[in-house]
Amino acid sequence: MGYVKLGAGTYAFRDVEVFQALPRLRRIGYEAIEILAGEGWPTAPARLNRDDRTRLSDAIQQQGFESPALMVLLPLCEEGRSRRAVDAEFRAVCQLARDLSFSDDSSVLSSPIGHQGPPWDSGRERIADRLLALADIAQEHGVILAVEPHVGNPLDSPEKAVWLMERTNHPALRLNFDISHFHVQGMDLRHCIEACLPYAVHIHVKDGYIGSDGEVVFQLPGEGSLDLGAYLRILTEHDATIPVTAEVSAMIWRQPDYDPWAAAEQSFAALDAARRAAGS
Repeated sequence: MGYVKLGAGTYAFRDVEVFQALPRLRRIGYEAIEILAGEGWPTAPARLNRDDRTRLSDAIQQQGFESPALMVLLPLCEEGRSRRAVDAEFRAVCQLARDLSFSDDSSVLSSPIGHQGPPWDSGRERIADRLLALADIAQEHGVILAVEPHVGNPLDSPEKAVWLMERTNHPALRLNFDISHFHVQGMDLRHCIEACLPYAVHIHVKDGYIGSDGEVVFQLPGEGSLDLGAYLRILTEHDATIPVTAEVSAMIWRQPDYDPWAAAEQSFAALDAARRAAGS
């Protein structure tokens, strides 16, 4: 039976100094870290010079975290004039991923593909070709691009994710598996895990539901109907070694009364209790 590490991401810590966040997250109990590398965050590539990157990498390692994963929110499959700008930002984030790494393994960079790309039924080949091109860039930097199936995006189901992985078959293109995007659509837990886990190099977890108005509402892990105990038990059954990173949705952290530390502690407590119940 495997042991599932729990991770935290800095996506929900946009206004917190990262060097303050790292030790406090470690004290809460998190064992892995994900760095948000997008515009508006203090860890965006343009805001970190060479010395900053060395200092951040050292700080992550000193806290006992493994080499960090990175997260970015890029419209990877958007077509048109903006593609060149997306490529430039993608290259910059790939370079940051390598600069922060202290592992011989490939760095992991996760992103959804965005909702502006071609529709799946008529455009899935274009989506695959676009992601193959980005995977080539990632591979040049020693990075694996982990694309995230996401509710409301063209890539939104385990079946589509498996098709994409089989169609592309690229060593630098894998999945970021976030069960919440399937859970809110009412999909079977075990089916989703067993379909996606063989291709996953990164894992997010949160909770959620679709409201009476048809809009998706995301919640913290343990706040909703997702059975975290069953989720972690199935991961453990499959000897999963990928850290499970608690993700706080922007619809939560953008609220005026949001407390990042309360959210981090609540998420860890729920996941740790589920992990212990699962025997991991």
